[in-house]
Amino acid sequence: MSKTKSHPELAPLLPSRRAFLRSTCSAASIAAILSACNAQWPGEFTSVVITPSGSTFTFDVNTAAYAALATVGGMVGVDAGSTQLLLIRSAQDTVEAFARSCPHAGADLAPDQYGAYDAATSTLTCKLHNSKFDATGACTSGPATGKTLKSYPVSFDATKGTGAVTLGGGVDFDIAQPQFTALATVGGIIGVDSGSTQLLLIRSATDKVEAFSRMCPHAGADLAPDQYGGYDAATSTLTCKLHYSKFDATGACTSGPAKGKSLKVYTVTFDATTGKGTVAI
Repeated sequence: MSKTKSHPELAPLLPSRRAFLRSTCSAASIAAILSACNAQWPGEFTSVVITPSGSTFTFDVNTAAYAALATVGGMVGVDAGSTQLLLIRSAQDTVEAFARSCPHAGADLAPDQYGAYDAATSTLTCKLHNSKFDATGACTSGPATGKTLKSYPVSFDATKGTGAVTLGGGVDFDIAQPQFTALATVGGIIGVDSGSTQLLLIRSATDKVEAFSRMCPHAGADLAPDQYGGYDAATSTLTCKLHYSKFDATGACTSGPAKGKSLKVYTVTFDATTGKGTVAI
């Protein structure tokens, strides 16, 4: 269950609004100013808190080890730590990842073992006992019928030929859940704490959610929307309202005191149809 997390240790870094006003305004005007700006001044540091899981495995089809994935229909067997993966280039813009062991008798589905893939029908065959699996990993015929290969989320940039497989999770989100409803709209942003990682999630387009580190690299201001972060979807610009550093879609600061520095970028897989996604951390 999600909850909010406070950060009282950061409070001493900034003056309280009353202390600031006492030093700059007359006593008669303080009450009126506090009332007028109450909705604009950051309150308690809060964020969605999620327990992270899993890790990521990266690949590059431009390297010899993954050259088979440069062609639609190509596949590669990979050992990612203790996880045995089968990567399949199922379409020009898609690489899929499945568990590599046939659920019938445990045959290795690597292409140099018992695996064969037909791109025309999106069918993976275990040649040991002729079980056949469809694009979802479900067995449609053969002795493994009724069983399914485990699938893993994959982000893939067909232009660069690089991708990442999320092993066992990451930071999962669902815009149907109350804590993520801001992401249901393009331009929405949310602060998320996942373990020691502080994230800023941004719905930058209908089919895209991006994730960045949440602290401004200039003075450490929290870029959550209820703190110092503001996002303009029209220009894809994130602004730190503490000292007005501005960051572009790559996380690079283009103006302000943080210029020359960048926010860390995290890989996100997002399905706009289901509204679900995963951040690889």
